[in-house]
Formats: sequence, C-alpha cells, structure tokens
Amino acid sequence: MISIIICSRTTAIAETHQVNIQNTIGVDYELIIINNSANKLSIFEAYNLGVQKSKGDILCFMHDDILFHTENWGSKVIAHFDDPQTGAIGIAGTPYIAKMPGSWWAGDLVNQQLLVRKNDILVATTKVCDGVIAKSKPVVVLDGIWLCIRKKLFDKLRFDTETYKGYHFYDIDICLQIFNLKYKLYCIFDIDLEHLSLGNMNKQWIENAISMNKKWRKMLPASVVDLTTAEQLAVEFKNLKELTLILITNNYTALSAYKFALKKLMQFGGRIITYKKGQYFFYFLLKYLRSITLKKSNEKSLR
Repeated sequence: MISIIICSRTTAIAETHQVNIQNTIGVDYELIIINNSANKLSIFEAYNLGVQKSKGDILCFMHDDILFHTENWGSKVIAHFDDPQTGAIGIAGTPYIAKMPGSWWAGDLVNQQLLVRKNDILVATTKVCDGVIAKSKPVVVLDGIWLCIRKKLFDKLRFDTETYKGYHFYDIDICLQIFNLKYKLYCIFDIDLEHLSLGNMNKQWIENAISMNKKWRKMLPASVVDLTTAEQLAVEFKNLKELTLILITNNYTALSAYKFALKKLMQFGGRIITYKKGQYFFYFLLKYLRSITLKKSNEKSLR
C-alpha cells in the first residue's frame, strides 16, 4: 500500500485533487492530510506526524496542489521499488549537490519530468543531464514536489526539526540522509504530474540553505556522476553566483552578499581560487570592491 502524506495549507485539500488521486493511482492507498491551516507546524514536523500515522510500505510526500496525468501511476511507483536498494524516487533532482550553499538546480545538472501549463496548454518540461532519456536516472537529491520513500528507512531517519524551520530544504536533507545510508535515489520519467504553483526563495529559504550547508559540509560535494575539475568548479561557481543574487533580491546588501561569497570561496580551497587564473575568485572580488566603492559614494553624498 502507498501512504500519501500531504501537509495542507487549508483544512483539507481540494476535492478536485482527492478525486484525481482516486481516479489515477490504480492501487491500494491511504491519504493522510496534516491540517496546517493555522501554520503552527513546520513541514518537517508535519511530515514526521504523517510518517507516524502511515501504514504503507511506500510513503509518498507531495504538495497539496498536484494533479496526476498518468493512469495507474501507483503501480509504476511500486515497480520502481522492486530493487531493495532503491530508497527514494521523485520527478526532479540532481546527480551532484554542491559544496557551495544554494539551490539543487543552480549548477544546471537537472533531471526532471514535470508538466506545466502555458496559455492553458500542458507542456512537458523534460530535462536530462546527459541527454539520454531513460525510465529513471540516479540522483543525489530530489525535489519535494513529489517524493516517494521506502517506509522502513524511517527506522533510521526522520525530518530534521532541530536544524531547520519553516518549509524549505526538508527534501534535500532527507535525501542526503538516504544517500548517506547508501540507498539509491532516482528521478523517474514514466509518471506525469502537474504542479500548480511555484516555490518562494525567501529569507527562510536562505537560512535553511545555509543551515543545510553547515550540517552536511563534511559530506559535500556529493555526486553520482563523474565530473572533470572544470565541470565541478563551474557548477560550484553557478551555485554561489545564484545565491548572491537571491541574497540581494531578499534585501541583503550587495556588500554583504559578495563578502559572503568570497568567504565561501576561501573555505572551498585553492582549486576554485586559482582556476583559470582566478576567474571565479576575481568575479566576486570585483563585485565586492564595486560594492565598497558604491557604499562610500552613497555615504559621501549624504554628508
């Protein structure tokens, strides 16, 4: 049996979504709705409650605004877990999680099978890192839009309510726990689902990104693909570059954002600092120096 666990922003998920699950899953299931309409729980706490209530061998954690477009998708889920070493599956993820803090997709190493609606037309956004379409691709982490995990693994793992708050990075952290237990994680391409909303990279997202990076720093980077030094450093640079832009978007000063980036580069070590005559290092250094100049200019104009 599949246990579907949803942390709901309302007292119950929409009837449309309940009917959609019932009409498409094709196997025995239970629906566990954690009512978080009062916003008293973090998603970590809500999902731990869902695990406690669950009776299925496979736990499916999903957002409350998903529609399935594949008939008998439950049978496909069960088939993916035929291999006893499979710990988790999802529809979006990456085979490389960076040493630098940030999003899992920043380095452009994205495997994904997701339907999006454009001008009321469903469009598949299929992405494969190596360009070769397959039934599944191994990854290190999976996005929490829709994430299925083998129930027995929760004897050794749980959603981390001590390190994190709010609604971000529960998926990355639980996947790294599974990866650390030497189980396999896969992005799958034989189930189509539609997600009706977008994420929000706010200050809570930033705080949890930094917390995740600190918690797993000894294990990062983590990878299931072979990258050249140049490819790895490019991914790390993209990760850090995106994070500085997210910081600035959330009203951090450019000075503090680029100072943070330089600090992370120094912690990473010599390879990224000296790569291509300091190409990546000097990008952030110049941004930092320009921020200092602008700050001094603004202070002078206010005198």
